Amino acid sequence: MRSQALAVDIGGTKIATAVVDAGGTLRGAARRPVPAAADPTGAEEVFGAVRDCVAESLATAGVDPSDLVGVGCGCAGPMRWPEGAVSPLNIPAWREFPLRERLRDLVAGAPVYVHNDGIALAAGEHWAGVGRGVRNLLAVTVSTGVGGGLVLAGQLLHGGWGNAGHIGHVTVAADGPPCPCGGRGCLEVMAAGPHTVRRAQAAGWVPPAGQPADGRTLATSAAAGDQTARRELVRSGAAVGTGLASAANLLDLDAAVVAGGFAQSGPIFWDAMRAGFDRHAGLAFSRRLRILRSADPDRVALWGAAAFVLAPEQYGGWPDQPPPHA
Repeated sequence: MRSQALAVDIGGTKIATAVVDAGGTLRGAARRPVPAAADPTGAEEVFGAVRDCVAESLATAGVDPSDLVGVGCGCAGPMRWPEGAVSPLNIPAWREFPLRERLRDLVAGAPVYVHNDGIALAAGEHWAGVGRGVRNLLAVTVSTGVGGGLVLAGQLLHGGWGNAGHIGHVTVAADGPPCPCGGRGCLEVMAAGPHTVRRAQAAGWVPPAGQPADGRTLATSAAAGDQTARRELVRSGAAVGTGLASAANLLDLDAAVVAGGFAQSGPIFWDAMRAGFDRHAGLAFSRRLRILRSADPDRVALWGAAAFVLAPEQYGGWPDQPPPHA
């Protein structure tokens, strides 16, 4: 069966793969943690985990590489697009790692397309997730970082360098703290989990004994009544709402899907996000934006990677990708 693709999802902490058919069915799903290789000498160790996942997915699904239409991959960035040379911030062993080339070696020369994970999220939500059928869609992930992708007029938007929809570096606080990107007050530095946790600790929050100082613990503390934790979680949610309002004002969107581990912090975060949106979406067309919660982020990332290959008329467009049905 040729209407199937290998989907690969590489984040800061996990690697996932599956064989996906044209109906969005996932078979042979496999998952590995990203090895904690701290420098470029561990690049092969990290890729070894990818290789093992790919082999497990193909074997479990009973698929030979020659049966694949191609391979789609969403990977944390930054990266050089469309070459697929990746330097994920949370995988220090990979710097300018030739991921697209190495994936091609695993599947006997089948076409391989590597894109930013935020753009894969947008493709997946639009192809088979809660954004299915939405004409103008922004997908946002709020986790270790903040990323995103765009579908406009039913077509995935790449941008000149493969970064369209990267809402994490939209300014939401002009006098805010410096961001690692070089700017100030970016959505990522105001809303991402690690930044929010660090602000809370600086303000005096201490996680309960035996609990890690992470976003999940912060959200639990906020729900239990810790005012410092609550204040910082509200600040994070409000920043996301501000970013969504700015995107709606600029792009006249129909809906935005919010995903990511930190976005699952619960009603304190979501109520603050909606309040932040309402505060800044003053135009009638902006206020009509629907804010949706991602139903299944893990599967959505794999759906999006597969869509690069299986639905190129909407989610293709790489400079070296053949036209649909060529």
